[in-house]
Amino acid sequence: MNIKTTLTIGAMAATLMLAACGGGADVAKGPNSEARTTAFKAMMPNFSSMGKMVKGEEPYEVEKFKTAAAVFAEESKKPFEHFQQDAEGNGDALPAVWERPDDFKAAEDKFHAAVAVLNTAAQSGNLGEIKVAYGDAGASCKACHDTFRRPK
Repeated sequence: MNIKTTLTIGAMAATLMLAACGGGADVAKGPNSEARTTAFKAMMPNFSSMGKMVKGEEPYEVEKFKTAAAVFAEESKKPFEHFQQDAEGNGDALPAVWERPDDFKAAEDKFHAAVAVLNTAAQSGNLGEIKVAYGDAGASCKACHDTFRRPK
């Protein structure tokens, strides 16, 4: 995958993730769903900030990027603490999350691995590696949304 394709995938994933945070007004949400949404929204500013630097929309600031990646790596774990079925409604999570728990866990693990690679690349300061890792993290988000999240 070339860097341009990687950046495009990353930008698309960031857009999808930002849209995902809005939630659906017509979807029943219980406390677990609300907690997931809140946790996903909390991690988006750092992912978006990194994306702007990766795409050249903002200057690449090494220390700012390192901090954003480290915080994102921690924040990205939190939504998954709230993936339990909720009698009051599961929000945008599709039944596949609970019907295929092994597949969902594999997607979660792939996401966490991609985020760890992004954080490692960020700490190295190598922008070329960062761009690839950012694209891979975004692609991981999109893949999970495509399978386990209600379309918008």
